[in-house]
Amino acid sequence: TERQGRRVVRVNPADGSRSVAVSIPEVHQGVSQDGLLGLAFHADLLRGTGNDFVYVVFTYDDAPGPALAKRMSIRRYGYDQGTRSLVEPTDILAGLPAHDDHMGGRLAFGPDRKLYLTIGDQGSNFGGNRCHANHAQDLPTAADVRAKDWSKYQGKILRVDLDGAIPADNPEVGGVRSHLFSYGHRNPLGLAFGPGGRLYESEHGPSSDDEVNLIE
Repeated sequence: TERQGRRVVRVNPADGSRSVAVSIPEVHQGVSQDGLLGLAFHADLLRGTGNDFVYVVFTYDDAPGPALAKRMSIRRYGYDQGTRSLVEPTDILAGLPAHDDHMGGRLAFGPDRKLYLTIGDQGSNFGGNRCHANHAQDLPTAADVRAKDWSKYQGKILRVDLDGAIPADNPEVGGVRSHLFSYGHRNPLGLAFGPGGRLYESEHGPSSDDEVNLIE
């Protein structure tokens, strides 16, 4: 993915040749951590099952006119083998929180066939956002979930069904089942599954104290 270029580029590792798989003009990119971010392949891609899907994460402007209301979205594309391009876009989970720092936006396809997404704390209580309250420990309420208000997802790692729904076996945190899988994160900019399906995350500290976390 090209964060500023708003494109997914297909690279041939044999000779370095490149072709554009898709351009996404609605991506909003204006600061150092927003734009076209994470990408993940469906585990069945190119296996003849009909699940030739690629998932991307990007920030977009959710406000009409000159105002800016930055949000994040997970979008699914189909992969067309004939044209080697991404087609038929479907936004499966939109309206996720985004700001001007600590965006996160890393995406992984889990061995349980769920999508995992990191969302940072939006830079709250740090730098230019030092006067903004940090909500990484805040939990969504049942009313938030019913209203599809995802504003409390900042500083979280989400676990998402492939259609964007809340998995029925997600943990209940504070008595509420949501997309939330873990919380209290600062700037989670790495996400990967290791042996045994264990989920690892790397997280940036304030110029020091970076972390590698096993997410349980």
